[in-house]
Amino acid sequence: MPKYIYKCKECDFVKEVVHSMQEKLKDCEECDTIDVLRRIPSFSLSLGATSNPETTGGRVKDFIDEARQELKEERESLKRKEYTND
Repeated sequence: MPKYIYKCKECDFVKEVVHSMQEKLKDCEECDTIDVLRRIPSFSLSLGATSNPETTGGRVKDFIDEARQELKEERESLKRKEYTND
């Protein structure tokens, strides 16, 4: 199963989780806020040798599309971030 990294938009809590590609966490257990977790692309993809090629291709495509969207969102977030020299 693939490993995912999640970061809370509210409290900046970071969590590493292993789960199926269909699953996606949304709620932060650290600050008890709903629908604030953002998945950070980890680009590690493991597929079992017994996987069905038809469903594997669809899962890989979905994973790639989702990773691209997450990267786009991260780029936009970084563009809006203000950096200070302390």
